[in-house]
Amino acid sequence: MIEMHPIFKFRTEPNEEIIDLLDSVTLGTDGAQYKHLDTREKIQEADNPLYLSMERREKVLGNVTFCRRGKNWYIRYFAFDSAMQSQGTKKSSSKGLLKRELNAFFDHQLESEEVDSFYAYIDPRNVKSLWMSENFGFKTVGKIATQSYSSIDKLKTKRVQMDAQPTEIPQEIDSHFRVQNFYFTEQLEKGEHFSIRNEAGELIAFAKATSAHWQIKRLPGKMGGTLVKLIPFLPLISRLVKPKSHRFVTVEAVYIKDNIPQVLKELFDGILAHSGRRIIFWWVDETDDLYRSVHAKIKWGILHKLIGVNQVNLVKRSLAGRSNQQRTNKVNYTSGFDFI
Repeated sequence: MIEMHPIFKFRTEPNEEIIDLLDSVTLGTDGAQYKHLDTREKIQEADNPLYLSMERREKVLGNVTFCRRGKNWYIRYFAFDSAMQSQGTKKSSSKGLLKRELNAFFDHQLESEEVDSFYAYIDPRNVKSLWMSENFGFKTVGKIATQSYSSIDKLKTKRVQMDAQPTEIPQEIDSHFRVQNFYFTEQLEKGEHFSIRNEAGELIAFAKATSAHWQIKRLPGKMGGTLVKLIPFLPLISRLVKPKSHRFVTVEAVYIKDNIPQVLKELFDGILAHSGRRIIFWWVDETDDLYRSVHAKIKWGILHKLIGVNQVNLVKRSLAGRSNQQRTNKVNYTSGFDFI
């Protein structure tokens, strides 16, 4: 590992100061604004993490957490305490310590060939995230749709089966998603798996689901701030969204044989019924064949009508000219865990 300025420390497990910092962060600026209420649990679920912290007198001023997924390292957290937040509100032209040391770290890992690429997801309306992207040489390589599915009805599981402690990834799912950029299995191997099989036992639908717990301070859209304040007075939406303590489900590896919209709806209804939740968020590459096939053919629910589909940028930093497995014409795999 590269030798950095003494103020920077590497860890493979978070100390209490790192957890406190990440637990205190409110994400977002001009778009949605929210705070994770389950950070202490989720940070323990990070796959193969490396914590790079900026520390002074035992106080953690900032932290960048990487999930090391083979030669693709995902930036899970990029957070700084309030004393340093102002550095992230605009593009900086200075060669400050933070920018210099992090750029040196990125360059060293890429040039050593230990890493092919660093990648992250940013809200294009979040100026702090844009500052990170612009100052550290990340380029947009994909567009991810934030698709909600909601229901206020009491749903039935019907054919949807839940495996809370799966022992393996179905072969059909691994084969289907393995060809996508950034595919990895560490999160997918964990429960809960939901599936539908036909009478012949053939897998016709699948998704892995993860629960999340947020405090919502602002919803996406021009009226997002006002809408949060109005939610308690809106009978239907107040049954879906609890701004102070909002729980939902996120899905990944969503597979529907032959891309049949009715089967996707049945799968999502079953997931909500099993989990006792009312909202699913599906972060999915806009070029994904299933999403393109069904998005205009499904009634996504009241929440979708209010906030629509919001776009997240997939950004990546790699060495120019290096030949690696990522191709711009491929769909990018997205893990629900990465967004919560």
